[in-house]
Amino acid sequence: MKILKINVYGFGKWQDQQFDLTSGLTVFSGPNEAGKSTLRQFILSVLFGFRTKRGADRYLRYEPKNGSKYGGELLIEAQGQQYLITRVKGKSGGKLTVTNVKAQAVLPNETLENLLGPVDETLFNEMFSFSQTELAEVRQLNRDEFRKRVLKIGAVGSDQWIGLQSSFEKSADKIYAPKGRVRPLNKLLKKYETLSEEIQTAAKETAEYKSQLASVNENRTKLIQLQKEISERNAQLDKLKHDLSGWEAYQRYLEISSKLDVKFSKMPSDSIETIEHLHQQLEETRQVIKNLQEKINNLEQEKQENPRILFYRSHQQQLKEIQQNLTSIQNTSTQTSRLKKAQSEIDEEKAQIQLQIGTKEGVPEPFDNTEFMNLQADLKQKNEKDHLKQTIQAQIVELQNKLLQTNNSGEGQFAGKPKSIFLVISILVIIVPWLVNLSLGIKLGLLVLGLLGVVGSHFLFANKKQASNADLNEQLESLKKQLQEIMAQLNDLNNQITEIGGEKGLEQSDPQTWPAMQNDLTRFKQLTQSEQTNESQIKKNQQTISEFTKKIRLLADWVVLTGTIDQQIENIDTYFKEITNDQQEFQKTKQDLQYYQDRLNQLKLENKKNQDLETNQLQKLSLTDWHSFVTAKDLQLEQNHLETQCAQLKQQLGEVTLTDLQKFNTQEEIQKQLNAQEELLSQLRAEQEKLVEQKTVLGTQMQQLANDETYANLQQQKANLEAEILAQTRNWLTEKLAAQWIDETLSVASQGRLPRIMANAEQYFSLLTNKRYNKISFDDETIVVFDANHQNYEVGELSQGTAEQLYVSIRLAFVKVMADLIDLPIIIDDGFVNFDSVRKQNVMTLLDQISEQHQVIYFTADDESDNSNTGAQIIRLN
Repeated sequence: MKILKINVYGFGKWQDQQFDLTSGLTVFSGPNEAGKSTLRQFILSVLFGFRTKRGADRYLRYEPKNGSKYGGELLIEAQGQQYLITRVKGKSGGKLTVTNVKAQAVLPNETLENLLGPVDETLFNEMFSFSQTELAEVRQLNRDEFRKRVLKIGAVGSDQWIGLQSSFEKSADKIYAPKGRVRPLNKLLKKYETLSEEIQTAAKETAEYKSQLASVNENRTKLIQLQKEISERNAQLDKLKHDLSGWEAYQRYLEISSKLDVKFSKMPSDSIETIEHLHQQLEETRQVIKNLQEKINNLEQEKQENPRILFYRSHQQQLKEIQQNLTSIQNTSTQTSRLKKAQSEIDEEKAQIQLQIGTKEGVPEPFDNTEFMNLQADLKQKNEKDHLKQTIQAQIVELQNKLLQTNNSGEGQFAGKPKSIFLVISILVIIVPWLVNLSLGIKLGLLVLGLLGVVGSHFLFANKKQASNADLNEQLESLKKQLQEIMAQLNDLNNQITEIGGEKGLEQSDPQTWPAMQNDLTRFKQLTQSEQTNESQIKKNQQTISEFTKKIRLLADWVVLTGTIDQQIENIDTYFKEITNDQQEFQKTKQDLQYYQDRLNQLKLENKKNQDLETNQLQKLSLTDWHSFVTAKDLQLEQNHLETQCAQLKQQLGEVTLTDLQKFNTQEEIQKQLNAQEELLSQLRAEQEKLVEQKTVLGTQMQQLANDETYANLQQQKANLEAEILAQTRNWLTEKLAAQWIDETLSVASQGRLPRIMANAEQYFSLLTNKRYNKISFDDETIVVFDANHQNYEVGELSQGTAEQLYVSIRLAFVKVMADLIDLPIIIDDGFVNFDSVRKQNVMTLLDQISEQHQVIYFTADDESDNSNTGAQIIRLN
């Protein structure tokens, strides 16, 4: 049996938890209180039933505290079938449901009992499960107890039987021990020996005493022989009682044996595996063929061309032309957008130039090179003349001031002050207009007005000293003449500049600013030319786009042709991408269809081949089809199950008991022989009592012969002592024979498997101890192990860890040997605490080897197990 899956509804800390197990070695690793022992108890509870609510059992029920559904299920594999074992809260260990997974049929509860065989939870814990607690007890066993535990390890219920045997032996030892002194029977025998010597001394003088002594000795001999016969009859009686107790199991054995078909021809296991493998391949192939056929049908439907593909193919030439022009039209649209943006930027820059120039209606053409050079020359000459004019004017002012000073030197203060004020105002009227931005006409008018003011001030305030200033006046007149000439030249220059400005429409602006305008005028002209070029290109692009929009109306039913031209182009591009995808999908569909069709044909050939092979294999077994094979296999499984039950019952009864029971036809015959034995024992005990009476009479006669009161007292003491010794001997024999019978019975139960168990145990023990110990030997007295140097050690001389490893080796060896009769998972609950890291790795390696034929489930809190170099499945619990 193998546990494939654990599903806990509610058990202790586990609720709605699932674990998938491998059929080999599974390690549940987690710290304390992670739920390892709870999970182990869950497995046992589902297999064998929930514990009761009485006594200490109630602590192993693990009913969930939060009200979750109590119980769960195990998915197991046994005898080639999968079963779902479900156990939930209910009476008598819980409500059990057994389901055949493949047939989805609920089976009787007895199915689980048949799968488990004679194993209950107690026996499972003794045979297939152990923990650190049990290993810790090994070190506390004495030599004989350890030997017994190992020797009887294969017997059912060995712990209880060994305990009972020990109890009998302890009771017997309290009565008598071969080397004892203080035990009751030892003391009585010693006292009897002393008393006999005293009687012999008192009676040796009597002649007739010797004759009586012979009679006494003969009586004693008969008593001894009779006691031996009684012991043998007691043993036969015990054997009959044992046979009687095994009669029901023997009857079940006969009943099952009668159901076995001795003529049944079993199918070879390799043939069964071959047929099942072929049939599984057939089923898988049929399913794949079905799936392929569905895919082919779906692809055939997809292969039908859709309207969009048909439309594309019917207008393929026109649509290809449209597709080829998409990029060009996209570029044209992008260029048009860029040109329109450039036009907007040009308009903004032109407006800025107009604002800077100060014209609102239009911007003049820029100066050509000749005009620009002439303008610069005129402005330069004008500036020079202006500078010269200002210099002369300053000289004139200076001369006039001198004249004024001369004229005012003899006048009163009141008359000179108005003249000076008038003169200053006139000079300011002459100079200031040339310092501000005024038109040339205004400047000239103010110049004349200022000059008149200066001259007028001179004549207005002329005095009698005018004649003396003739020289100053002559200089003044010369300067004025020069000033007039310069003014005439300036007037000519201004007229020339004004004429140039008039031609350009710049007469309202200061000529001094005209050279600086040249760059703006040139830029304005360039912008105007670019604007015209762009406008022409925009019109051309719009014409191209308009012609394209006429062509794409062909796609009006398939593409959204509203919105901007860019949106329309994007929609058309999406259409062509979809067409490309459709064509690729269509081509892929054709390729897939061909592939699946080829694969389908190949699978049909393989299916036909496998079908022929299966038919051939079935014909070899004289079977017609798969259903007949299933029927034959089920019948064979049933025969195997009956054989297993027979073997288990035969093992339970033992060869000796089975041979004895074959001598009887009915239970009453056994009872009859048992009654006969009891009656014979009664007769023997009656005869024993007569001999005891005879012994008493002979003693009395010897007493009379001795005619000695001391002798009589001694004889009476001896008789009393013999009675007491007989009673104690009976008690001792009862306890000793019972212990001996148990020991012999358990030895018989183990002796068939013990050599194989010990051979495997030696191999395992050598592996666990790194080949330090390689041989195990035992006899009736003790168990010894031998190291690589052939040095022997008794169990008591081994360390705690090594003693535990010896016991683990024997336990695992026993499970391997018993697997042919009872195959259940091995469950170990943190059993290797006292192992060092190397031997822990060794035991993990050993468990990994055993798990190849036998499932092993190991619960541990040791993180080192996670790092073992094995193929173990690690499940970490938090």
